[in-house]
Amino acid sequence: MDSQTLSFGYLFICKLNKIQRKKETNPLSILSQAIRGLTPDITVKARRAGVSTHHVPTEIGSTQEKVLDIIWLLAASRKH
Repeated sequence: MDSQTLSFGYLFICKLNKIQRKKETNPLSILSQAIRGLTPDITVKARRAGVSTHHVPTEIGSTQEKVLDIIWLLAASRKH
C-alpha cells in the first residue's frame, strides 16, 4: 500500500473513534445512516431529440445508487 492509502485509512479510523467517544454509539451505524440519507432515486440523462438536447429523468439501479453515495460522501468529506 502507498502512504496516501495508509494515511487516509488512519484518518478514517481516528474519525470513527472520535464519533464513538462523542456520540457513544456505533460509528458504523452512523456512517450507514449517512449513506442511506444520500441515496438518490433518479438521475437526469441527456437525450438528443433532433437538434436540441433534453434532460430526461431516469431511475438508478441499486448498485449505481451505492456508487454515487460513496462518491458524494467522499467528495463532501474532502471539502471539510
